[in-house]
Amino acid sequence: MDAGLLFGSVIGTIIVSISGTVAASVAFLIARYFARERILKLVEGNKKFLAIDKAIGENGFGVVTLLRLSPLLPFSLGNYLYGLTSVKFVPYVLGSWLGMLPGTWAYVSAGAFGRAIIQDESEFGLTGGNGLLTLGLGLLATALAAAYVTRLAKDAVKDIE
Repeated sequence: MDAGLLFGSVIGTIIVSISGTVAASVAFLIARYFARERILKLVEGNKKFLAIDKAIGENGFGVVTLLRLSPLLPFSLGNYLYGLTSVKFVPYVLGSWLGMLPGTWAYVSAGAFGRAIIQDESEFGLTGGNGLLTLGLGLLATALAAAYVTRLAKDAVKDIE
């Protein structure tokens, strides 16, 4: 919101999108290179975990994008969790960027709306209904992500049985 207040919707969204994606990538890499091997040792005999991990790794871009659209998985926790899976780095970064973009735009635009009120810019047209639209789209994305990941997990478990 601060970026929207300071820089407006477009520039603010660009700044927040880049910085958020870089921060998510750093957290992913920390988890990948400092914790993944230990986690794999802990779940070494768990065929279900390994199958689900493989399925998520193979469909990484789609899973990451859809889960980033969901408001239920906190981004900071997700950054580290994705680093523990076999999701490849580039699909993770692209999926994170794309999936975070709508929420980033919504928050930055809210800040820009505040700026417009402060500066009394009547040409800025953001109605209150957009908040409900954003929430509805977030909930729809959550349902789609949950269904997609559940299907992947079931298929992965079937493959090992």
